Amino acid sequence: MKILHFFFISLIALSILSCKKDEEGSLTIHFKAFYDGVPVAMFETKPFTSPQQIQFSHLSLFISNIALMDQSSTKELRDIELVDLSFDDVNSADMGYTVHFDQIAAKTYSGLQFGVGVPPDLNAKSPSEFPSSSPLSKTSYYWEAWHSFIFMKTEGHLDSLGTGTFDTGFAYHTGTDQLYILEQGPFPITIEDGKNKEIDIILDYKDVLEGIDIKSKPQNHNPQDSVQINQLVENLGHSFSLVQ
Repeated sequence: MKILHFFFISLIALSILSCKKDEEGSLTIHFKAFYDGVPVAMFETKPFTSPQQIQFSHLSLFISNIALMDQSSTKELRDIELVDLSFDDVNSADMGYTVHFDQIAAKTYSGLQFGVGVPPDLNAKSPSEFPSSSPLSKTSYYWEAWHSFIFMKTEGHLDSLGTGTFDTGFAYHTGTDQLYILEQGPFPITIEDGKNKEIDIILDYKDVLEGIDIKSKPQNHNPQDSVQINQLVENLGHSFSLVQ
């Protein structure tokens, strides 16, 4: 098992690769929510800032512009996917949220990239402008006050005193164009003819919430009140890793 870490980039040019069409394989990606290196299920108690404890009730995010890289060019696989990581048990969390891609040219790619959130061209629209089959048609992921889709939902409860009583509910939602980020992992991914390649992309929520004072500000509802949300998005840059 090889674990490699993504790094955040602010912008990258996208183009299409020209590859052989007679040799093709497939790719399966399992997105997984971890906490401190292990799969996390909803309402499972985890240690937070001592003596506090934390439970998650909902974890989801838009993953966009999923693409394989080859030097300076990319092979785009999917434009947008709503990844729901709110699993009820650890076994399901360990299996993760699965996306599958067929008809990929067989070769070794130099890495993988994807966006967290909705890219600006799509974020300029509203749910009513998308067909019901699109994840962007969900009104529960659009915030009128922000004129933006909700890129990521991180929700749960905090035991603020470490007594076993989860007295503080929290909900952190990210959005707006300036908080859309691209993650890039520069590691070889080999697609073989007639075979399926499987990889895990892990998001560790202990890293996501590093430095976040949940007790003092458990919710964000004002796009101008963005200190904690900016910190959370910055944390994403070192919270993703890939296992293959």
